Amino acid sequence: MEITLKPILQQEYELRFSIVKEAIYEHVDAVFGWDDDFQRKRLIDEYDPTWFYWIYNNDHRIGMLCYKPYDNSYHVHLLIVFPDFQNQGLGYMTMDYVHQLAQAEQRKSITLSSFIRNEKAVKFYKKLGYDITNVESDFYVLTRHFSAIE
Repeated sequence: MEITLKPILQQEYELRFSIVKEAIYEHVDAVFGWDDDFQRKRLIDEYDPTWFYWIYNNDHRIGMLCYKPYDNSYHVHLLIVFPDFQNQGLGYMTMDYVHQLAQAEQRKSITLSSFIRNEKAVKFYKKLGYDITNVESDFYVLTRHFSAIE
């Protein structure tokens, strides 16, 4: 099994929004209240389109990844594995892909944020070697550092 990433095309942006909404609605709604117009505008204004990728596994589209480079790190904004493909190790494989990319580029870390209430995601990232490095109201900031010998 192999993970590949393909950029999300401009004509797929509305699909991108609906996938993001499906994945994070329950957490955003519980913490802030969901507003379609606000969330759509936020996705357009605050996230560069070049940060978004479809995740493929053996030619099957299995999810979406949004990450950006900054300083000497990557920040993962979203990792979404579609429900039909969850619990098959594909999230681990996707993050391993990002880890290998970061190490190949000699980046020192990967950061991400997770809703504190999203216990499944927090447990997932901790299993991957992420540590909670900060708490910001309803979010954990998690970081995985890389050393030169990894």
